[in-house]
Amino acid sequence: MTLEGGARKSVMVANGNVSGPLARAWRGLQKTGVAGQIVCLVIVMSIFAIGTRGKYLSWDNLQVILSLAGIPAILAIGVHQTIVLGGIDLSVEGVAGMCIVFVGLLLKNKLNTNDVGLWIVPVVMGAGGIAGFLNGLVITRLRIPSFISTLGLSWILAGIAVYINKATTVPLLDTQIQGIVNGSFLGIPFIALIALGLALLMQTVQDKTRFGGYVYAIGGDEQLAQQAGVRVNRIKIMVFVIAGVFYGLTALALCTQLGSAHPRTGSNILFPAITAVAVGGVALTGGIGGAKNAALGALIVTALNEGLVLMSVSPYVQQAVNGIVLIAAVALTIDRRKLGFIK
Repeated sequence: MTLEGGARKSVMVANGNVSGPLARAWRGLQKTGVAGQIVCLVIVMSIFAIGTRGKYLSWDNLQVILSLAGIPAILAIGVHQTIVLGGIDLSVEGVAGMCIVFVGLLLKNKLNTNDVGLWIVPVVMGAGGIAGFLNGLVITRLRIPSFISTLGLSWILAGIAVYINKATTVPLLDTQIQGIVNGSFLGIPFIALIALGLALLMQTVQDKTRFGGYVYAIGGDEQLAQQAGVRVNRIKIMVFVIAGVFYGLTALALCTQLGSAHPRTGSNILFPAITAVAVGGVALTGGIGGAKNAALGALIVTALNEGLVLMSVSPYVQQAVNGIVLIAAVALTIDRRKLGFIK
């Protein structure tokens, strides 16, 4: 190779123009918008594979990871939409608790004779959607910051749910829905496939529809979006309604996976959901991220926690690790120019 040729190659390397299978694969991966997250997932799994002498990568354990990641992914897909919008929804646990009460009242169980079968799916979706509509209405009409109004609604719904249910655990008997949530197809858990389908659906809506473009526009600059003719309040209400629908589905999946309904079942699902959203690369200042990011973030967090469990790490240390991961993820994704405008 001549000196001139070597110099030209060095310039190409510096500019990222090197051709080859790996370079082309990396550029293709970057176009997906989740290249960093996939690399992070590979690193996490590699570390635990070494730490557990390969046990972590056994097919049985990978099935466990996919099964455990399904419900957090569905929830994260719902939560992330309000964050992309530029707000945040803290009503998750209250909405889930109320939907769980509906599951305990209407799905086949040991305490009453009610059995609506698969109709429970639209019931919980509708209940969650109504709660989301109330959230959106309060935020837009009373002009209250979303983190305050949604937190208040969470407490209200959680209190009502416990009052109606009398804090009773309702054992479920409906094997039809339990078979869907707990079953598998070709060894892949159904709940993971459901989460994947919902992520693809929402990502398509975000990328291909005018509604999705409006959501990103509002999250990027609400005043500019309003000046451009976007009906900001209407879009906000729609986003919170859609998020509520996902919370209802999450509540149903939680109940059927556990085989029982208790209003406090979803009392610890908010923090993992926000962690998953942040780890997935959704900026808490709005306008950046998507359903694929949220779902992949849930998979990363689940893979991390499962690895810690396999290595017999104390649950308290696991909590600390999750806290560190959340802070690091937010620090890497947040847009500091918008810190004064967080809604």
